[in-house]
Amino acid sequence: MLADFKFIIFWWLNIFLLSLITLPFVVSIFRNFWDKGYAFAKIFSLGLITYLLFVFGVLKLITFTPLGIYGLLIILILISLLYLSWPKNLAAFKKIITQNWPKFLFQEIIFLTILILWSYIRGFQPDIEGLEKFMDWGFINSMLRTKYFPPVDMWFSRHSINYYYFGHLIFAFITKLSSIPSAITYNLAIATTCALTFTSVFSLTSNLVKQISSKINLKQVVIAGFISALLVTFGGNLHLVTKITRNLLADQEPLEINRETLKSAASKYWYPDATRYIGFDPETEDKTIHEFPAYSYVVSDLHGHLNDIAIVLLFVAFLFATYQKIYLSKSKKPQFNSLLIIFSGLNLSLAFMTNAWDFAVYGLFFAISFFIINLSRFGFSQALRQTFIHGISVIIFWYLFTLPFMLNFTPMAEGLRFSDSHTPFYQLLVLYGGFWLTTLPFIIYIFRQLRKKTFKLNISDLFVVALIITATILIIIPEIGYIKDIYVSDYRRANTMFKLVYQAFILYGLTAGYIYIRLKKYTLYKFIFILVFISHLSYIYFAVNSYYGSLSNYRGLYGLNFLKTNYPDNYQAINWIQDNISGQPVMLEAVGDSYTQFNQISMSTGLPTVQGWIVHEWLWRGGYDQPSARQEDVKNIYQYNQEDLSGLRDLIYKYNISYIFVGDNEIQIYPEINQQNFLDLGAKIVFSSGDTKIFKLP
Repeated sequence: MLADFKFIIFWWLNIFLLSLITLPFVVSIFRNFWDKGYAFAKIFSLGLITYLLFVFGVLKLITFTPLGIYGLLIILILISLLYLSWPKNLAAFKKIITQNWPKFLFQEIIFLTILILWSYIRGFQPDIEGLEKFMDWGFINSMLRTKYFPPVDMWFSRHSINYYYFGHLIFAFITKLSSIPSAITYNLAIATTCALTFTSVFSLTSNLVKQISSKINLKQVVIAGFISALLVTFGGNLHLVTKITRNLLADQEPLEINRETLKSAASKYWYPDATRYIGFDPETEDKTIHEFPAYSYVVSDLHGHLNDIAIVLLFVAFLFATYQKIYLSKSKKPQFNSLLIIFSGLNLSLAFMTNAWDFAVYGLFFAISFFIINLSRFGFSQALRQTFIHGISVIIFWYLFTLPFMLNFTPMAEGLRFSDSHTPFYQLLVLYGGFWLTTLPFIIYIFRQLRKKTFKLNISDLFVVALIITATILIIIPEIGYIKDIYVSDYRRANTMFKLVYQAFILYGLTAGYIYIRLKKYTLYKFIFILVFISHLSYIYFAVNSYYGSLSNYRGLYGLNFLKTNYPDNYQAINWIQDNISGQPVMLEAVGDSYTQFNQISMSTGLPTVQGWIVHEWLWRGGYDQPSARQEDVKNIYQYNQEDLSGLRDLIYKYNISYIFVGDNEIQIYPEINQQNFLDLGAKIVFSSGDTKIFKLP
């Protein structure tokens, strides 16, 4: 761990220094927050800087190189200093720092603690292997080799990535800035998303509580923040409790509950089942996915839904900060809020480019929350009118901010379908019943209080109601319809449910700490809440112990040791490529099925190959025709059996291939491989280790 500690600290230091660039603007936007929004300075800086690098890279005005990055950072620092050069701004900023530095230090300690904690946990299973890891790391490695954008698809040469990659670009940016090897920063990135999630939720929920009344003390604010932060980041659902109870009842006849029987029942629990329950237990033809952040952190795919958590939390926090000003305003007429529109457009653009579904999810939350806040101030007609005007304006700015991305992107959705299968209510109760038990009493409390003429809803009550309504709608939508994609038959609504309920989990979790403080005077509610809290939080114990082996063998943060062990010759070839090949020339390797050990070279180096994981490209290219044609061409190149090599030469020219890789996977899948053909074309063997070779074509 000590050997990795220097990487963790240097990584953190880079993020911390980047956050200082935009801190003067962040504390101004969040001036009504008790902590001045300090937790959001990191993701605000990372998102803004990466977006500017991306746009200027698309326009070919700035290169994605250390020189280009430092040049942009210098410009942004000068802008920040120019902002502070105004005496009024400087005085306000100094006052905020002087009065709030202990709060900033406290939140920085929380961030660093979670960063170190999850980096340490990742050190017990750091391999960049399994599930989507090859894809996620391949994106980053491709970006690290690029000078301009869009980045090249490492699994579909001569084409750019046709997926939502902005979150990967954020971590490619920090990797390039820090100069830490990407085989280490992959795991640091996972830990960073975990830390950003925890601190962002802590800040937002604690600020919701702070707005209840002047009687709320700091202890209650902090408790609420930690409750929600723990639930959103590390919590599960009631599946754990119900499954262990079922195991216990099945094992004991007659029932005898003691330490040994509980241990036996718990040992049979398999943590992924909490995310694969509907359609799997019992088995049906409607198999779905209903993940949540804790599962994502455990399995550690650096995927879009995980990368986007901090971005959408920034958006939710910004909305609350803006609504505070609207609600506290003495104006009797609604105002057109240009800052709200521009910032929302930009933030939703970043969300879309990271995880497209979140644009729709948080666009919905924007509409619901904005309408509720204005309804409480200006009445139904004005609220509806303002929501429509601001909503359309946000969409226009979202479109403008997203345009550089969309110029090189083809949507993959195939239209809407009505759901022909529906989830049994008891299964929804298992998955979300814990949140319903904690939120429904709050809704009842609000309705009862509204009957009292002396009662007035505060801004936080309204905001929390909007969070609950949005989360509930997200759970209902997959029961009505779904987006058709390549996942058909039994998994037809799996992706729709996955992307919507993932955010529902986060929105429900944000309300937990607030509602607890609001209703803790009711003993029964407090008892129920504590039971739900413990049940949800127990999940992380089982998941970590199962995936990381009870934390008994620390292996470090370097993620390629599995290749070093299982494919030593390929590992040596990867190191040779990193040391000797610059840019992104095409290197041919075998076509592999998705979620296999194939395409190690392209994912590890960022060098594009003709065709990589076949099902992934099937999804990204909107059909099987192009990937299957390339798959056949690759096979023909490796197994070309004609005396006249002109056909082979044509195929190589067709894809502009510069290198041909021959390793264990190529020999396995192409048993009739003819390596002599490559030499006859004038290729030279530039690397050789065992049966692994790299041919460089003239």
